[in-house]
Amino acid sequence: MTFVLEVEGLHKVYPGRPPVEAVKDVSFAVREGEIVALLGPNGAGKTTTVKSILNLIRPTAGRVRVYGRDHKDLPHLYRHVAAVLEGNRNIYWRLTPRQNLEIFAAYAGVPPREARRIIDRWMAFFGLEDLNREARQLSRGQQQKVALAAALARHTPLLVLDEPTLGLDVEAKREMVALIRQLAQEEGKTILLTSHQMDVVEALAHRVIIIQNGRIVTQDTPEGLRRLFDVRGYRLTVRLPDPKVLDALAARWQAKVEALVNGTAHIRVTLPDAASLYRLLDDLRDLGALLESLEKDLPDLEEAYMRIIVGRRPPATNPETTHNGRPTTHDRRTTTDD
Repeated sequence: MTFVLEVEGLHKVYPGRPPVEAVKDVSFAVREGEIVALLGPNGAGKTTTVKSILNLIRPTAGRVRVYGRDHKDLPHLYRHVAAVLEGNRNIYWRLTPRQNLEIFAAYAGVPPREARRIIDRWMAFFGLEDLNREARQLSRGQQQKVALAAALARHTPLLVLDEPTLGLDVEAKREMVALIRQLAQEEGKTILLTSHQMDVVEALAHRVIIIQNGRIVTQDTPEGLRRLFDVRGYRLTVRLPDPKVLDALAARWQAKVEALVNGTAHIRVTLPDAASLYRLLDDLRDLGALLESLEKDLPDLEEAYMRIIVGRRPPATNPETTHNGRPTTHDRRTTTDD
């Protein structure tokens, strides 16, 4: 198993009165080809963690390895990691898209002949060939594409993307999500991303790491996080002989009707135990109702995330995401806020 990124015991304390402990013993790892999402509320420590990984902030303690080498080896780090931080702010506003890609490739020391091939490829990939005007004149979605293309022009296998869809309209966000997925699936990129948009995380992430108050509180697949809150909820589609059947279901099972169309009801129930499902099915038969579909009612990722953050149930880390006791999973400004 190849680990692209390994973070062990990461701490960061900002001096002050009192000192601010922004990150507290954060450990995780990212496998080659994974898309891993780092989530948490504002101030949780996400940005500090990301900037510590990129060596833009010096950690107080802990160790970061990129492809097996310490991140303090800056030439090695720059050859293997590219980042888009704080949206589209890593591009030069008075340069065209192609000029941005050329300058970032040059910064990374990509040989000119190889740089031309790489730049042509990413210009075509993102549909930027006809944009021969300054970046400041482009739409927000186009600027996001230029920022990501500029990072890719550095020709690194690992990408760190901070809020890559922030501020995009629905169409541009959908397109950006598809492009990021394609980078992982077809281009073999490994991606660590942060986002507050749960639909983006659910569409992209193989694994989710949730940070709160500077610590990792849980990590798992999106499906695994949703199943933390499996409370025997069910969604049923039922064809009714009479609408009055709903009154009986509401009285007996506290069933909630979501929709009633042409004698077919979509209802939700929460059962006290597993055996109750059989009693519910018996009741439906006795009432003359025909069950058309039955499925578990799991929360979506956003709801699961909120339940973890507000502490409605203690989270549990998936034991399959550990390795040797550790979880496996060109802006120079630094801040303590996420």
